[in-house]
Amino acid sequence: MRSLYKIVHTTCHTGWGGLERRIFNESVWMLDKGHQIVIIAPKDTPLFTRARKFGFRVYDISFKPLGIIKDYNRLIQIFETEQPHILNTHGNADSKIALLAAKKAGVPCRILSRHISAHVRNTWYNRKIYKQLNHFIFTTADYTTRHLQQVFKLKALKIFSMPSGIMEPESLTPKEDARKALAAELSLDPGTRFIGFAGRVSTDKGVATILKALRLIQSEIPHHIAIVGDGTPIYLAELKALAQRLNIGDRVHFVGFKEDVWPYYRAFDCKILASINKNGIPFEGVPQALLEAMYSSCPVIGSKSGGITDIIVHQKTGLLFDPKNPEELSDMILNTLNQEAATMERVHLAREQVKKHHTIDAMGRNITRIYRLHQVKLDNRYLPR
Repeated sequence: MRSLYKIVHTTCHTGWGGLERRIFNESVWMLDKGHQIVIIAPKDTPLFTRARKFGFRVYDISFKPLGIIKDYNRLIQIFETEQPHILNTHGNADSKIALLAAKKAGVPCRILSRHISAHVRNTWYNRKIYKQLNHFIFTTADYTTRHLQQVFKLKALKIFSMPSGIMEPESLTPKEDARKALAAELSLDPGTRFIGFAGRVSTDKGVATILKALRLIQSEIPHHIAIVGDGTPIYLAELKALAQRLNIGDRVHFVGFKEDVWPYYRAFDCKILASINKNGIPFEGVPQALLEAMYSSCPVIGSKSGGITDIIVHQKTGLLFDPKNPEELSDMILNTLNQEAATMERVHLAREQVKKHHTIDAMGRNITRIYRLHQVKLDNRYLPR
């Protein structure tokens, strides 16, 4: 049975968030195990640039609506040239044409990855994509798996929850050193303490809810908020204006994007992810930022939305609150900061859970099992009857 594979990843996405980091980190892990990697993405995007610099074979395709026919034909040519064993798509636009092109070119194993929990409509074309054109579906959250199973009546061996595994750092900065370094970075008193957010700074991540929660308890705790990550200039300006209206402007700090986020998790007394549902529907898979914080022994608080509840078990590995409820979040912050023994017990359990189930090694091993499962099915087709 084949043990090494040539794997092609496609994405139409152009940012550098959890999805793109998942593709890159998974590819690095697979390369280290001897597999060959090809990445197809829009030109000069962060993933395309990093992949090319790292040494992966890359192809640029924009996956724009007006170029569907051209992209489809080019994908067929790429697949026929590269002869991959596996295709894994990672976005709506690329899945629609890459899966079809891969089937036309005879790619033996085709996988569709669904990274968000947003609902998928049961249309004829979605039935084709989710039921006919792929052999397997990977999701990043149990919520998404259940939804797709229900909508498309998928069999258990067709769809798998496969949360992104984190890349473990070689070492972690001592917490006190990290806290003092953050205070120095922000030109604050060396004794300043922090609660924090790390990730994409956008409306759906609920950063405004975090600010409102701090306003409710600002007289009870000395903490500042550090917001680590990028956002649009308009939304960042809105958050800064909100902080001023809440009279906490001097305690809210926008750190910006950081390539290395680990020291910030170590500096926080708790990390908060307050993601909200869109029109009542979750969008979060299992967030890598929460997994990284948990690995860093940073207490975590999350909203009851999508894949957050897959990894935060209330009162066991963290605390959960209802989205858009700053009053409940403020109570959770006080609970985390004031009840040290219970918080440290949750921190320990959370770190052990991540080390066991959510590292890049754990994810890579699980994905490789699926590859081999499919290989067994293909080999059995050619056994004598």
